[in-house]
Amino acid sequence: MPYFSEIVIIPLACALILGLVLSIYSFFVVVKRWAFLSVGVSHAAFGGVALGYILGVSPQISALFFALVAAILITFIKRRGSIPEDVGIGVIFSTFMAIGVILFSLNKTYVSDVFSYLFGNMLTIGVYDLVVALALLLITLVFFRKFKRELFLIIVDEELAYTCGVNASFVYYLLVTLFTVSVVIAIKLLGVILVSSLTVIPATVALFFSSRLSAILLISALVSIGTTLVGTGVALFTNLPPGATTALVAGTVFFITLFLRKS
Repeated sequence: MPYFSEIVIIPLACALILGLVLSIYSFFVVVKRWAFLSVGVSHAAFGGVALGYILGVSPQISALFFALVAAILITFIKRRGSIPEDVGIGVIFSTFMAIGVILFSLNKTYVSDVFSYLFGNMLTIGVYDLVVALALLLITLVFFRKFKRELFLIIVDEELAYTCGVNASFVYYLLVTLFTVSVVIAIKLLGVILVSSLTVIPATVALFFSSRLSAILLISALVSIGTTLVGTGVALFTNLPPGATTALVAGTVFFITLFLRKS
């Protein structure tokens, strides 16, 4: 029973929690058009993973450092408008990803670890990851409760937020930071390449059904939790990469709802 709990229950519980966390951020990803940002952050983290293995430090810590640097640079470029946002993201994430590929190429010992971080690995999820996911959920809920008014104003109009006395830049960068941390933590379960599916699809599906914020958040949470649990469940019993199965389930849900909406 302890073995079953470690192999099945803990990864599924972690998937459920991370699915809920990502569903909350998914709304902002869709509304603020952060889809490419989530891709850039997750791919940039790969360079940090490689550096962590080479230096013998925690890959998750080094990945978080790389991802935060990338996210801050991308956000700075977007808010300054000095160059097109998509150009900045493309340059940053391809550069950071290239660093990861080169570092891993210098040491072939970690080939299996490359696959795990690219597509996710259920066997790497333990009690520590579950505790981290719970802490992330708690921090996310506290953040959104405390800055509910500020976040709403930022979504509507940042100039209006400044007029109302809101430090929009501070809240915006804090939101980006927490979003980046969430993506990096989810990478261990879902992988670098496919984690972005859960930052885009849940809220997109929710917007097909409602325009009310409460309904969007509820539907987004149900879609994210459902697809994550089904995807990781399939991965557990088929020995397939959890990132791939979860992204496939999420994509299937998206196309089904899109078809039903069109018809």
